[in-house]
Amino acid sequence: MARNSPEPDSLAPARNTSPIPHHPSHSWRIQRHREVSSTSDLAKEAPPWTVVVAERQTQGRGRLGRTWHSPTGGLWLSAVLPPPVPAQAMVALAVARALSAACGLPVRYEPPNDLALLGRKLGGVLVETVFAKGRPIKVVVGVGINVNNPSQAFPSPLSGRAIALVDVLGAPQDLKVVTRAVLAGIEAAHKEAVCHKWR
Repeated sequence: MARNSPEPDSLAPARNTSPIPHHPSHSWRIQRHREVSSTSDLAKEAPPWTVVVAERQTQGRGRLGRTWHSPTGGLWLSAVLPPPVPAQAMVALAVARALSAACGLPVRYEPPNDLALLGRKLGGVLVETVFAKGRPIKVVVGVGINVNNPSQAFPSPLSGRAIALVDVLGAPQDLKVVTRAVLAGIEAAHKEAVCHKWR
């Protein structure tokens, strides 16, 4: 059964002078669920500056509609932004940089939408635009990160290509810390898109 529990203080804006932010600067509306089919499907019905987070997805999807393995222990979220629409590469690169800064690991963006660590797939980013009357009204950024779901538990052949933060760091990680880093990266990409629009 799905469960919503908004937590306005858990991801509240935090002061940070680092050039690569570890924390979001915007106040997000948080929707938390134990299990959903897809966080992006729920996010498409939500207003901008909402983030939908699930403990697991039963029908998570990646690029080209491919199935995304989303077990308990990973970070599965979809964030809703107002226009303008940031490029998928811009978002993925910003998220990779924010994760690297927060976790102290060399997370890299690998086109077209992968997040890689030590040559293996850590996660991915999917940017989808919602239109009304032919105009973009919001952007849904779906992010999946293998955090506390060890790669050896993945079904074959995914186990040989995937990696999780727990595999490298050797201990379970705080999902809220990882969530903050991801949202900070998403915000950075959106800010860049806004600045580019007005240049």
